[in-house]
Amino acid sequence: MGSLVQAASSMLELIGRTPILRLRRVTAGINANVYAKCEFLNPSGSIKDRMALKMIGEAERNGKLRKGGTIIDATSGNTGPALAFVGSVRGYRTKLLIPAKWTSEYNPQNRIRIMEYFGSQVEAFSTEGYEKLLHGLSASEMSAAVFAIGMKKCHELEKSDLNVWWANQGFNPDNTAAHKETTGMEILEQLDGHIDAWVASIGTGGTILGVAEALREKVAGVRVVGLEPEDARVTEWYRSGSMQKYMAAVGLPPAKSIVEVMLEKSPPDEVWTVKDDDARAMMNRLCREEGLFCGMSSGANVCAALKVAKNLGAGGNVVTVLVDRRDRYFPESPREHYVI
Repeated sequence: MGSLVQAASSMLELIGRTPILRLRRVTAGINANVYAKCEFLNPSGSIKDRMALKMIGEAERNGKLRKGGTIIDATSGNTGPALAFVGSVRGYRTKLLIPAKWTSEYNPQNRIRIMEYFGSQVEAFSTEGYEKLLHGLSASEMSAAVFAIGMKKCHELEKSDLNVWWANQGFNPDNTAAHKETTGMEILEQLDGHIDAWVASIGTGGTILGVAEALREKVAGVRVVGLEPEDARVTEWYRSGSMQKYMAAVGLPPAKSIVEVMLEKSPPDEVWTVKDDDARAMMNRLCREEGLFCGMSSGANVCAALKVAKNLGAGGNVVTVLVDRRDRYFPESPREHYVI
């Protein structure tokens, strides 16, 4: 007798379709349900696999990324490993830039190792020459300015070589589309559309906006709560105009970010900041009480989701996302840092 072999032909086919889990122990005393979508189970270990696959695929289709090409972007966390993973499977070189200044404030050693294991070149870029721009800035404004400097370096690399494609994660609409088309639709299917609130970190804006758009098209009145680290208040960068100012100061052409699009067309109902200590405490609880080996953004997301759930009655449903795996933060232990 013959048998039907069921096997994926590429690791890229295993991106997405992640399970959703109802949290049980960390929700003790809360009547509403809190559901966590387990994105750390994606092949490279984070939710960013989804947008890396979508952005690279669209760049191939529109001719921006061709055989023999190199993918570049600036990254502080999970986008780098995801681009390195998808890029390697697709047969591209990748070059990923990490701010040298940030490597002194937190330790991305394990994220860098993942990128390198997938074959990527990783470069810590300097902010030399921008001392005047950076002088006297708050921690959050410093993050914005350094982010702009990283974008400038990517812009210059892309302009200098036709074989280089800059993913530009924070300004690429395919980032948002990936989550509207996949993450958001999966959540709607898994919870049969019964969703009262969606809680997620903002970062580039792609995850929170894409899922929010999918949910708001199907669920009337769904509440959206966005989260930011205390030292990277992304929405304020754009509301105040400071990010646009830093982009102009380093010589970047005007461009509209995903966060700006979100604030214009589908803003969160509220934006909260989450402290490192609170994110870390919840990360530890998720590991010890729920068996979830997830990282700092996941801790921040669940911490906020519980607060939202406390204001809902029995039967209310709050959904959030477990962004990545905990092991990429090991070098920082026990003082892990919540980064966008």
